[in-house]
Amino acid sequence: MVDIVLSRICVYPIKGCGGTEVREAQMYERGLWYDRRWMLAYEEGPNLHQLAFPQLATIRAFVTDDCLQVRAPGMPLLSVPLEPQWNARPLAVQWFEGRCKALPVSDKVDEWFRDFLHVRCRLVFLTEDTRRSVMPEYTIKQEQLSFTSYQYHLLSEESLGDLNRRLAMPVPMDRFRPNLVVAGAEAFAEDGWKTIKIGNHTFQTVRACDRCAITTVDQARGIMTGKEPLATLARYRTFGKKVLFGQYLFGEGSGTIRVGDTVQVLEYQEPPGVAM
Repeated sequence: MVDIVLSRICVYPIKGCGGTEVREAQMYERGLWYDRRWMLAYEEGPNLHQLAFPQLATIRAFVTDDCLQVRAPGMPLLSVPLEPQWNARPLAVQWFEGRCKALPVSDKVDEWFRDFLHVRCRLVFLTEDTRRSVMPEYTIKQEQLSFTSYQYHLLSEESLGDLNRRLAMPVPMDRFRPNLVVAGAEAFAEDGWKTIKIGNHTFQTVRACDRCAITTVDQARGIMTGKEPLATLARYRTFGKKVLFGQYLFGEGSGTIRVGDTVQVLEYQEPPGVAM
């Protein structure tokens, strides 16, 4: 029997921007440490996302010991403090999954993003004392979250491999922006997982991830590429009116997860009746 292992961990410090692969990560009540703690938003309004600004994918953020380093093509390195200006006026921001108050980082930081994106926007930070509830229909218990509705997003290498065998041009894993990637299971085995253990930490499946046109954004080049892979996924991974690929999870407790950690399935569930 082949072991299932955690093969990749990816953190997305700025919601909607490019991710950073790491060998290990700290998990706590919001999810992975500093995952989606920042967000780009219009003044007192909604967030910027890749459907309108696909070039967001080329913005790469890395958390260091003392700052958030941000890189983008043709732009100087930007260093963002890990804590915002506490005397700043909180802004009311919103995104697809919810709304809350967040602190703007600084005018200088905003200018950097405006120069790259050619749109007036602000980088905001979600502080530790800001509480945001999970969507009630999909929660196991009330949780504190960042700019997202679920702590973790899991996908398997085998599921991606199954999709790529159906595509004229295979796509990389980053099209789907998971936090946790596992290897060693059968394709779509994660559909039937209810409770799993990664290393010493237990996770519960909340629901399958429904896909949108962001999967058509080339994450390396920051451009829309047409209808794939979403069109092919829709032909064989549609349940109801949703295209399902991957799972959202909630984790219990805090600690460290590492690439290479063993994944154990503790409890199974009935997978969705997708049209195969």
